[in-house]
Amino acid sequence: MDLPCIVRVIGAFLSLCTLTSEVRVSPMLKRIFILSFVSVLLTGCEDEFSPKAPYQERVVVFSVLDPDAPYQVVRLESTFDAELSDPGSRTGQREITEATVEVRSSRGDVYSFRDTLITLEDGSRKKVWINHALTPVEGQVFTLKVNVPGFEEITAETRVPSRSYVRLQGSVNGIKVSAVPNTAYPPSAWHFRLWVVGTKNVDGTDIEVRREVPVRFDNNASEWLFTEPSRNTEALFPLFNVERTYSDLRSIDSVAGRDVVATAYSLDVYVYSYYKLVRGFDDPVSVRQDRPDVSNVRNGVGIFGAMYSDSIRTRYSALVTR
Repeated sequence: MDLPCIVRVIGAFLSLCTLTSEVRVSPMLKRIFILSFVSVLLTGCEDEFSPKAPYQERVVVFSVLDPDAPYQVVRLESTFDAELSDPGSRTGQREITEATVEVRSSRGDVYSFRDTLITLEDGSRKKVWINHALTPVEGQVFTLKVNVPGFEEITAETRVPSRSYVRLQGSVNGIKVSAVPNTAYPPSAWHFRLWVVGTKNVDGTDIEVRREVPVRFDNNASEWLFTEPSRNTEALFPLFNVERTYSDLRSIDSVAGRDVVATAYSLDVYVYSYYKLVRGFDDPVSVRQDRPDVSNVRNGVGIFGAMYSDSIRTRYSALVTR
């Protein structure tokens, strides 16, 4: 018997006891009447309660516009059903092989995407939709339209945020990477990253080699941790971590670190919300609240967002003096 049913039975039983105490009924008849009434209630609670809602197939869209990318990508998937006892199992998922995909800019330009097979890291092949002509411009609004046979037209919209105008500042505590928050089209969040960079000659060609600087060491996991997207407008990389990365570049890669490169990624609200939904929650002033269906994709689910990066390079010796 499920909990809601038990609550209903108890409530009805108490009401019945109150009623029979106010009406003149013989004790024997009262007992028979109560037992019969409870039996009827229990019989009505034989249906099992399941929190699983009816399954509805929907199209999942994933696309993040990036001016630094060699081409823009739209990835399409279908949702799948699963059993409560095995939520990792995929039942009824099908591959989307036919779709019409286009993106329109606020200036009226229309970009058609063509389906292309790409090779994933595991060696498998996956169909995605790409366009080489679209170059996202900060401040512009882009509208995505996707038509998949058997589904309603899917639409989504995003505005490309302004660049971060990244800045570098060295101190005795480390290297601070920051961004200008008051821009024409301010982002929802930033992601700061820092590398120590050097070059080595391979077969007569200079190849750039870089190592990323972590922000802290996790003693429980025994591993170095790197920056994550956040609403903070700056990130501090401890001096010890910077010098350790410089040492690793020399000892492991046999490369002398010459420069420090910092990049600040401006993230729109959809990219940041998706990241926090997948990797954690960002609610600094109140209790956390789950948002299981956060999406700006109409007639579907997923994300259509945008980002804009800005980088700066300076000599390692100018920031780390000791």
